[in-house]
Amino acid sequence: MTKENKPEFVTVYKGQGKLDAESIKGFLEAHGIPAFLDINPLGQIYGFTVGDLGRVGVMVSSENEASARDLLAAMEGGEFEDEVLMGIPISLVKDVNEQEVKLEEGDQRKRVLFLCTGNSCRSQMAEAVVNHDLPNEWVAFSAGSEPSGFVHPLAAKVIHDFGITHEGYSKPVDEFLGQDFDVVITLCDSAREACPLWLKKGTIIHLGFSDPALFEGTEEQKLQVFKDTFEAIRATIISYLEDLG
Repeated sequence: MTKENKPEFVTVYKGQGKLDAESIKGFLEAHGIPAFLDINPLGQIYGFTVGDLGRVGVMVSSENEASARDLLAAMEGGEFEDEVLMGIPISLVKDVNEQEVKLEEGDQRKRVLFLCTGNSCRSQMAEAVVNHDLPNEWVAFSAGSEPSGFVHPLAAKVIHDFGITHEGYSKPVDEFLGQDFDVVITLCDSAREACPLWLKKGTIIHLGFSDPALFEGTEEQKLQVFKDTFEAIRATIISYLEDLG
């Protein structure tokens, strides 16, 4: 990623629940670094209740990334063991983060992973529509071969405008290392070429869509292109997955 394309916010910590992430957020803010939570819908999909589990990222601005990572490294080294945030000793945060997120037993839904380059537009849309339109048959995830670190604002707006709740975040495909999927769908040529071998255990197909983020025009025109892309993805992918049964 070039310096000019560096995202405004980056994820510096990935927790296994709101409790964990809120503690880290509070820790960073106590040391003068504003932080934000970026919640993946995994917990909502599987209905976790214990500790409100689900992947949660802690994000900071790009200019604060280095300082935040230094603080977190110092925390991991035990430098802030006696510090307490939200009533939880920092020394316990690591234990919370290391809890293994387990899927509900008996969940028979099929799993689909969508891949594109940045995991900021097309794959986010695909993940959102499948989890919204086919919640009883499929559970969808998304990732990027070169994740941008953020969800494009127009992609988020279009998903919301179509009445879908989606709180995904841009992430690398390696986050799913060791997991199996019934279907892996690549949405751009570069993702198809970069698809890791360990993902090719099940069905892998390519359904290509143009990147709406590359369109140049007025804000109104850009929004329309994102809407057109969303509708194309929705129609194509939902139809394909329904045919699989």
